[in-house]
Amino acid sequence: MVLLYILLGIIAFITLILSIRITINGEYFDSFKLNVQWLFIKIQLIPLKPKKDKPPKNKKQNKDKEEVVEESAATTEKKENIFIKFYKNQGFNAVIELINNAAYDLGKMLSSLKKHIILRKLYLWMTVSSGDAAQTAIDYGKVCQKVFPSLSFICSNLTVKKYDVEIEPDFIGVKNNAQFDFSVSVRPIFILNAAIMLVLRLIFNVVIKFLKGIKNGNKNNENINEGGAL
Repeated sequence: MVLLYILLGIIAFITLILSIRITINGEYFDSFKLNVQWLFIKIQLIPLKPKKDKPPKNKKQNKDKEEVVEESAATTEKKENIFIKFYKNQGFNAVIELINNAAYDLGKMLSSLKKHIILRKLYLWMTVSSGDAAQTAIDYGKVCQKVFPSLSFICSNLTVKKYDVEIEPDFIGVKNNAQFDFSVSVRPIFILNAAIMLVLRLIFNVVIKFLKGIKNGNKNNENINEGGAL
């Protein structure tokens, strides 16, 4: 009984940890910055911290590695590519079917996950200028035509808390300028659930069919040669 309580406590603790939101913050003013924050932990992704240079390895180790690489390359050349083998066994239509299944499963994952993604803020400032007043007016119209439908798509598919967009033409300036600031958060438990469901769907809809296609002989592809011509 005590073991059951301990197990339930561990599950509850893991569920609590996974329910705490992960926030991705990004901004571009003078330079692009991107970081991930979870509770009090903050990891800077861009710009990356410079890595320390490793000491050079001796020539003997390099030669040994080169020999190992050559041997592994020789062995891999002897083995037939499994994707080519599947294509030869099952044909072009079977490959397209697997791609469609994978795309469908990925779309199901994204559609289930987008309900839990929260766009906490999205601020965009743009100045359109080309040095010529007429060309600036044309460029300004093109930018608005591309930016506003994209923002409308984002706002209609995600939960958006705060957003503001300012696009202005500058008939005096000579170059464009853009700045943005955004913050996106999601609970890891929803990502984990969506990833598990995606893996299960891919196993049944893609992986199993792919493995069967490799093992089975040339049953569905008797009239197709290596070039894919009938």
